[in-house]
Amino acid sequence: MALILLVAPHPAGALPETIRLAVTPVFLLAGISGLLGVITTRLARIVDRARLLKERTGAATVAQERELQEELMLHRRRMLMASRAFACATTSFLLVATVVVVLFVSTLATMDVTPLVALLFVLAMGSLMTAVVLLLREVQLGSLALRRF
Repeated sequence: MALILLVAPHPAGALPETIRLAVTPVFLLAGISGLLGVITTRLARIVDRARLLKERTGAATVAQERELQEELMLHRRRMLMASRAFACATTSFLLVATVVVVLFVSTLATMDVTPLVALLFVLAMGSLMTAVVLLLREVQLGSLALRRF
Protein backbone atom coordinates (compact mmCIF):
# COMPACT_ATOMS: atom_id res chain seq x y z
CA MET A 1 0.00 0.00 0.00
CA ALA A 2 1.46 3.32 -1.05
CA LEU A 3 1.88 6.10 1.48
CA ILE A 4 0.11 9.21 0.31
CA LEU A 5 0.62 12.54 2.00
CA LEU A 6 -2.20 14.97 1.46
CA VAL A 7 -1.63 18.67 1.68
CA ALA A 8 -4.69 20.09 3.33
CA PRO A 9 -5.53 23.73 3.70
CA HIS A 10 -4.59 25.03 7.14
CA PRO A 11 -6.06 27.93 9.02
CA ALA A 12 -4.24 31.22 8.53
CA GLY A 13 -2.67 31.05 12.00
CA ALA A 14 -1.20 27.54 11.64
CA LEU A 15 1.95 28.49 9.76
CA PRO A 16 2.97 31.36 12.07
CA GLU A 17 2.34 29.13 15.10
CA THR A 18 4.49 26.39 13.59
CA ILE A 19 7.24 28.86 12.80
CA ARG A 20 7.12 30.03 16.43
CA LEU A 21 7.37 26.43 17.64
CA ALA A 22 10.17 25.65 15.18
CA VAL A 23 12.19 28.75 16.06
CA THR A 24 12.18 28.05 19.81
CA PRO A 25 14.75 25.22 19.51
CA VAL A 26 17.02 27.61 17.59
CA PHE A 27 18.01 29.10 20.96
CA LEU A 28 19.08 25.62 22.01
CA LEU A 29 21.12 25.37 18.81
CA ALA A 30 22.89 28.60 19.73
CA GLY A 31 23.77 27.17 23.14
CA ILE A 32 25.07 23.96 21.61
CA SER A 33 27.15 26.03 19.19
CA GLY A 34 28.75 27.76 22.17
CA LEU A 35 29.50 24.38 23.73
CA LEU A 36 31.09 23.22 20.47
CA GLY A 37 33.28 26.32 20.54
CA VAL A 38 34.42 25.59 24.09
CA ILE A 39 35.24 21.98 23.22
CA THR A 40 37.13 23.06 20.09
CA THR A 41 39.23 25.48 22.12
CA ARG A 42 40.02 22.78 24.69
CA LEU A 43 41.01 20.36 21.92
CA ALA A 44 43.37 22.96 20.43
CA ARG A 45 45.03 23.53 23.79
CA ILE A 46 45.46 19.80 24.36
CA VAL A 47 47.07 19.42 20.93
CA ASP A 48 49.38 22.38 21.57
CA ARG A 49 50.45 20.95 24.94
CA ALA A 50 51.04 17.50 23.45
CA ARG A 51 53.21 18.98 20.68
CA LEU A 52 55.28 20.85 23.26
CA LEU A 53 55.76 17.67 25.28
CA LYS A 54 56.78 15.75 22.16
CA GLU A 55 59.44 18.35 21.40
CA ARG A 56 60.82 18.03 24.91
CA THR A 57 61.20 14.24 24.81
CA GLY A 58 64.26 14.36 22.56
CA ALA A 59 66.42 16.30 25.02
CA ALA A 60 65.11 14.68 28.22
CA THR A 61 66.80 12.33 30.64
CA VAL A 62 65.33 8.87 31.15
CA ALA A 63 63.41 9.98 34.26
CA GLN A 64 62.14 13.14 32.56
CA GLU A 65 61.14 11.17 29.48
CA ARG A 66 59.11 8.74 31.60
CA GLU A 67 57.30 11.68 33.21
CA LEU A 68 56.71 13.28 29.82
CA GLN A 69 55.28 10.00 28.50
CA GLU A 70 52.91 9.80 31.47
CA GLU A 71 51.72 13.32 30.81
CA LEU A 72 51.30 12.56 27.12
CA MET A 73 49.13 9.55 27.99
CA LEU A 74 46.98 11.77 30.19
CA HIS A 75 46.59 14.25 27.33
CA ARG A 76 45.64 11.41 24.98
CA ARG A 77 42.83 10.51 27.40
CA ARG A 78 41.79 14.16 27.52
CA MET A 79 41.76 14.31 23.72
CA LEU A 80 39.59 11.21 23.56
CA MET A 81 37.11 12.66 26.08
CA ALA A 82 36.97 16.02 24.29
CA SER A 83 36.58 14.36 20.88
CA ARG A 84 33.71 12.23 22.16
CA ALA A 85 32.11 15.28 23.77
CA PHE A 86 32.38 17.09 20.44
CA ALA A 87 30.76 14.17 18.62
CA CYS A 88 27.90 14.02 21.13
CA ALA A 89 27.32 17.78 21.00
CA THR A 90 27.31 17.66 17.20
CA THR A 91 24.83 14.79 17.27
CA SER A 92 22.63 16.79 19.62
CA PHE A 93 22.83 19.80 17.31
CA LEU A 94 21.78 17.70 14.32
CA LEU A 95 18.89 16.11 16.22
CA VAL A 96 17.57 19.50 17.36
CA ALA A 97 17.89 20.81 13.79
CA THR A 98 15.93 17.77 12.63
CA VAL A 99 13.21 18.63 15.17
CA VAL A 100 12.96 22.11 13.61
CA VAL A 101 12.63 20.65 10.10
CA VAL A 102 10.06 18.03 11.17
CA LEU A 103 7.96 20.66 12.97
CA PHE A 104 7.98 22.90 9.94
CA VAL A 105 7.25 20.12 7.44
CA SER A 106 4.46 18.77 9.64
CA THR A 107 2.56 21.98 9.01
CA LEU A 108 2.51 21.24 5.31
CA ALA A 109 1.55 17.58 5.63
CA THR A 110 -1.45 16.23 7.46
CA MET A 111 0.52 14.05 9.83
CA ASP A 112 0.80 13.88 13.59
CA VAL A 113 4.54 13.97 14.23
CA THR A 114 4.34 14.39 18.00
CA PRO A 115 5.88 10.97 18.79
CA LEU A 116 8.73 11.57 16.32
CA VAL A 117 9.44 15.06 17.67
CA ALA A 118 9.38 13.75 21.25
CA LEU A 119 11.80 10.94 20.39
CA LEU A 120 14.18 13.25 18.51
CA PHE A 121 14.14 15.76 21.37
CA VAL A 122 14.81 13.10 24.03
CA LEU A 123 17.70 11.74 21.95
CA ALA A 124 19.06 15.27 21.49
CA MET A 125 18.94 15.96 25.23
CA GLY A 126 20.56 12.60 26.01
CA SER A 127 23.35 13.34 23.58
CA LEU A 128 23.80 16.83 24.99
CA MET A 129 23.94 15.50 28.55
CA THR A 130 26.56 12.95 27.48
CA ALA A 131 28.62 15.71 25.86
CA VAL A 132 28.55 17.80 29.03
CA VAL A 133 29.51 14.84 31.23
CA LEU A 134 32.41 14.01 28.90
CA LEU A 135 33.51 17.65 28.95
CA LEU A 136 33.37 17.60 32.76
CA ARG A 137 35.56 14.49 32.81
CA GLU A 138 38.04 16.10 30.41
CA VAL A 139 38.24 19.19 32.64
CA GLN A 140 38.88 16.94 35.65
CA LEU A 141 41.70 15.21 33.77
CA GLY A 142 43.12 18.62 32.85
CA SER A 143 43.09 19.62 36.51
CA LEU A 144 44.80 16.37 37.39
CA ALA A 145 47.52 17.13 34.85
CA LEU A 146 48.07 20.56 36.44
CA ARG A 147 48.37 19.12 39.94
CA ARG A 148 50.41 16.11 38.94
CA PHE A 149 52.91 17.58 36.53
